[in-house]
Amino acid sequence: MLTDQVIIRDAQEGDIEEITLLMTDLGYPATLAEMQVRFKNIFAHPDYRTIIAVIGDEIVGMAGLCKGVYYEKNGSYLRILAFVVKQTRRELGIGKILIKASENWAVDQGANTVLINSGNRDERKAAHVFYHKMGYVVKSSGFVKEL
Repeated sequence: MLTDQVIIRDAQEGDIEEITLLMTDLGYPATLAEMQVRFKNIFAHPDYRTIIAVIGDEIVGMAGLCKGVYYEKNGSYLRILAFVVKQTRRELGIGKILIKASENWAVDQGANTVLINSGNRDERKAAHVFYHKMGYVVKSSGFVKEL
């Protein structure tokens, strides 16, 4: 079974080129130079973690995670800031493995909630179905203002 071959590990500097391609699959094209700058900041921040799914030598998915503390109640949460499975490897169970690994890290960090945002664009509909199947519910609306 393919999912038995999936290894989850922390992203490393040498993974940035493949992560750049994954971000394009997610709908956020970036140059390698842009991603190198972003990951320099991400790797330096102790509350951030990037995990990747690997099959053999192929990076097939990633989750960008951030720990946070609540203002509105006691405790902490984990926010999945970026979540993507390589376009050619979707619907094979890799996303489930990445979500479970993210949730396990949340528990290890003492967090009692996992949050994930997903755009309302048509290309995100399959992702929304997946999140529901994984036990996530729509809880709030987000607002964005570009400055």
